Amino acid sequence: MWDNKEYSLRLKENSVLDFEKIMLTSGECSLFMPMGFMTADEGETVCYDCSGFIPLSRYQIEKTDDALYIMENILIILNRAVEYLLDPAKVTLTTDTVFYNKETGEVKITYVPLSSDQVNIKKSLVGFIGQLRRDIRDRFADYLTETAKYIYYYNYNLTDIVNKVGLFRREIYISESGECIEKET
Repeated sequence: MWDNKEYSLRLKENSVLDFEKIMLTSGECSLFMPMGFMTADEGETVCYDCSGFIPLSRYQIEKTDDALYIMENILIILNRAVEYLLDPAKVTLTTDTVFYNKETGEVKITYVPLSSDQVNIKKSLVGFIGQLRRDIRDRFADYLTETAKYIYYYNYNLTDIVNKVGLFRREIYISESGECIEKET
């Protein structure tokens, strides 16, 4: 799938609607990786330009704050996707479809639509958090569990979830800052 600066995959024909293709190939929507489509007999091949980005599956995210930073950015992307007529619930979220630029701290997603029977934004987000959580090595991993619970068990909108994740990041920062002050004294 991902090779150097390019990510490509084969989709079923018509899995990406015409107006979605226009939005995703025009360069208007910078939230997702730029993409191009090639139609063949049995479907479409989609190619993404991932220059400067690497899939999260190639990173080992060991700090909860880093995982929450990525999660916060993904939630912001999904929240803004509707501005471009893209359904955030249709976006596949895995460590292979979420990309990160270490130099700029920018997060982008490759738009890979879920099939209609798989569309469930809560399950997608919670599953993605589970993938992020597996490499966490600090004592704050429970914040990811709390984020997953917040998403799955309550009916909050994406903005509310972004705010909650931001609150968790501030709590981690305060806790770590307090430890640094104690060590200095």
